[in-house]
Amino acid sequence: MKIGIIYSTSKKSTKKSCKLLYDKINADVQLIPIDKAKTACILKYNFIIFVASAYRGKIDSNLKIYLMRNFKNIKEKPIALAINCENDLNNEKIFNKLYTEELVNSSHINSNFGYELNIEDKGFFEKIRTKNKTEDIIPKLNINEINKFSDYINNLIEQRVD
Repeated sequence: MKIGIIYSTSKKSTKKSCKLLYDKINADVQLIPIDKAKTACILKYNFIIFVASAYRGKIDSNLKIYLMRNFKNIKEKPIALAINCENDLNNEKIFNKLYTEELVNSSHINSNFGYELNIEDKGFFEKIRTKNKTEDIIPKLNINEINKFSDYINNLIEQRVD
């Protein structure tokens, strides 16, 4: 089975979570940044995973446009959806707002991988947010959620859902 992970990121944690997912899925997997994604990507793969960083209740406009332009082809493929944002945002209402209700309903699995702040690479606002926080309070990727997601995908692969 060929799997495409199409992702958009404004933060490095989304790319990092996609690489972790890539390493855990037992199939021919390709990481595709949204700026390199073409319509052919949807046709080329048996299963598509869309991953986006969510910021202020929105995902990257390039991914939104890609999803709208290719909606017909996407609906014909098995898909999975993931976001990178605050860990407490993992419900259907959030996914319906970020993607679309129809995409969410057709997705095999929806997940929030959390996000992390890189202490060495912090911008001004991250420095303010983490100024008085200890290392264990600074947000980290939710590795357990990434593992659950990859286990689910691997189970689908074993069942040969295409």
